[in-house]
Amino acid sequence: MAKIQLEHVEKYFGDVHVVKDLNLAIEDGSFTVLVGPSGCGKTTTLRLIAGLETITSGRIVIGDRDVTALEPKDRNVAMVFQNYALYPHMTVADNIAFGLMARKTPQDEIERRVHRAASMLDIESLLKRKPKQLSGGQQQRVAIGRAIVRNPNVFLFDEPLSNLDAKLRVEMRTELLKLHRELEATVVYVTHDQEEAMTMGDRIVIMDGGVIQQVGTPREIYFHPRHRFVAGFIGSPAMNMIEGRLEDGEFISSHFRIPLDGPAFEGDVILGIRPEDIYLPGSLPAERETPVLTAKVEVIELLGARAIVPLLVNDLSMRAVIDERHLEQVQEGGSMSIVFDRNRLHLFDAANGERIE
Repeated sequence: MAKIQLEHVEKYFGDVHVVKDLNLAIEDGSFTVLVGPSGCGKTTTLRLIAGLETITSGRIVIGDRDVTALEPKDRNVAMVFQNYALYPHMTVADNIAFGLMARKTPQDEIERRVHRAASMLDIESLLKRKPKQLSGGQQQRVAIGRAIVRNPNVFLFDEPLSNLDAKLRVEMRTELLKLHRELEATVVYVTHDQEEAMTMGDRIVIMDGGVIQQVGTPREIYFHPRHRFVAGFIGSPAMNMIEGRLEDGEFISSHFRIPLDGPAFEGDVILGIRPEDIYLPGSLPAERETPVLTAKVEVIELLGARAIVPLLVNDLSMRAVIDERHLEQVQEGGSMSIVFDRNRLHLFDAANGERIE
């Protein structure tokens, strides 16, 4: 497989600046996920790697080759699209083999590669069927098989699971991760689904407005977001964000004030608290609990073993996640006492969104 290096890559569509001075190293054998909201530049970046779009400036290196000016067919990459792009008049076997036939690969080699890919994807029994006889998940496996038989240096996936139902998406995530381990492949995977990114990627690239906001492991992204955008984008329910000021080691807002340890910063800030880091008093070691606040329970959104609980702290709307052990202490329309986990508070500069340590 191969390492991918993007150096100062820029892309304009007319006057629209879609990708802005992008520098990114994707390690050999990694499963790297590009994630962000619609229009953030993630799919364009993938298409630039594939050669389906030409870069405005910069450089792309795959392995030890500068591929910036090469045609897609010369980059030795395989791309799996959102819409599968299968030929309806061809059998599954011929769809998988199409690229090999176009390259005039010997027939015995084509058959060997097709059967190997079909075996890996558990679709050997489907090789004689046409795409219209397949489910969505089966069609996606055929599209992946077509990529596998090419033995590419890099696999590129553009939101390949977005057309599947929720249950099948979860199953296919597992299958793709197994496939990645078996092939030891370099994978670049694009999605707008932050849960998909967190569960699949060993490295996650968060993009917004054509700019990389953070690159890291799922744990780094979740527990140590470097920017307010990253903190708000990753996590479900989303992180609670409270505007206020830091003065003499105390966070002061119009809704509450709590003492904080550590940051020497003085000025306007955003305090971030994930819903799962809000607890009932006594749930944490005393040194980790902030002073007790009183909140009004608006509703309870039960999710089985836990519930999402929208709260009002004075006039501030927040969300908490309460597990089943404490749900009997929570009543819709009633009041409850809450504390925050001091070890899991996040501070961001209100002016630029950067993390405050």
